[in-house]
Amino acid sequence: MIGMTAHEPYPADTRWTFYSRQTRHERSVPLCLHWEVNGDSITDEYTPDEINAQGLWGMWFPRYGKAGPAKVYWSIMGEGTFEGAPFSDNIGIGEDFLTFYSWPVNAVTGKRLNWVRLPVRDKLWHRGRCDKGGFIQQLTGWKPSPFEPSFHAEGIARLAGLTEHGLS
Repeated sequence: MIGMTAHEPYPADTRWTFYSRQTRHERSVPLCLHWEVNGDSITDEYTPDEINAQGLWGMWFPRYGKAGPAKVYWSIMGEGTFEGAPFSDNIGIGEDFLTFYSWPVNAVTGKRLNWVRLPVRDKLWHRGRCDKGGFIQQLTGWKPSPFEPSFHAEGIARLAGLTEHGLS
């Protein structure tokens, strides 16, 4: 943490202490932001051995990418923890991390967590690592900034050198 500025993400191994609001059980674990894009669950039906990132993009893009900005949903992820991210626009969820847990503090310094500085989890799609929706980052190189509300797939496709149909 020495020498870090306020805009840099926390190191991925930073441990955060928080407790369950129900049981008062306390734990200290690294936390990160996990993202999902509307329709990225298309990967649930496949493995990287069956279809590559480009093939998934080719199926996802016409249905979701061309429909305008795709919604990005945010969660807080850590060992034994996966809850909606607080202060995000996760429509229809109604509950989030702070519903179930206290506000995390740094396990060493005791400073309160700045949610925007949590590292954003990489999601990939290749043999050995097949994250739900990982084809998007794998093919385009794009992953959202913390709490980014939407993803403009057509713009990212152009920036990544993909044609209108999602293929180079």
